[in-house]
Amino acid sequence: MKKPVLLIFLAVITVVLLTIGKIAVSGMVSTSGVSLSEIENEVDKYKTENIILREKLLSISSLTNISSKAALLGFVEKKSEFVLSRPLPLAVKQ
Repeated sequence: MKKPVLLIFLAVITVVLLTIGKIAVSGMVSTSGVSLSEIENEVDKYKTENIILREKLLSISSLTNISSKAALLGFVEKKSEFVLSRPLPLAVKQ
């Protein structure tokens, strides 16, 4: 007769311990949500900053920007060479 009472007692203790554990975990998760949202805001800020820096880098390294700065520094555009004679063939026909 003591066996069913012992099983019911163990079941009640297990339910109480699991409820206390659930409350403790819920409390820890609820406080970490605030810090998680702050971290997500910071990540979004850095992503936006990276996009702006990438656009600046692309505009600075573009060929039109480089050519305009070269023209301001006095460099001249190299013209293509004009050759009057034909190049010698690589292989001679026999």
